[in-house]
Amino acid sequence: MNQEHELPDLKDEFPDTPARRAVVSIVRGFGAVSRHMGPHYANFGLTPPQFQMLTVLNRLRGEPITQRRLGKELYVSFPNVTVMLRRLEQSGLIERAVNQADRRERFVKITRKGHALLKRIWKVQQDQLEQVTTGLEDDEKLDLARLLNKMIQAQSGSAIEKP
Repeated sequence: MNQEHELPDLKDEFPDTPARRAVVSIVRGFGAVSRHMGPHYANFGLTPPQFQMLTVLNRLRGEPITQRRLGKELYVSFPNVTVMLRRLEQSGLIERAVNQADRRERFVKITRKGHALLKRIWKVQQDQLEQVTTGLEDDEKLDLARLLNKMIQAQSGSAIEKP
């Protein structure tokens, strides 16, 4: 195996298992992606989770989307969803409305302003994504997405969108 593609050295007193190596690599990969994507989204006044929330709301436009459903889609706790939504609502990027059938529930939708922001981001997004995935061939990028989605699906039991 080429040295630059080797897995991280895990020489310590804990068992060196395939599961540990996978999780360590996922966590390190998340950190690497966050270091690149965080500043990218900050240029638009968003955090990466806020961007994800807007993309989910955009993808599900036309459907009644509750705050709880957003939490499940994003793998985020209900209190965290509430905080993120409050900030997006204050920025005019989303709107919330009480569900008249169940007043404990709120529906969420992306606003025109939120949709316009997504369009601005997507004009430069592809270049950013290519930079973040530098070092991987296109088929490897698809393999990575497939494997991560397979793991997520096994953990959640729900269908995962294909890349």
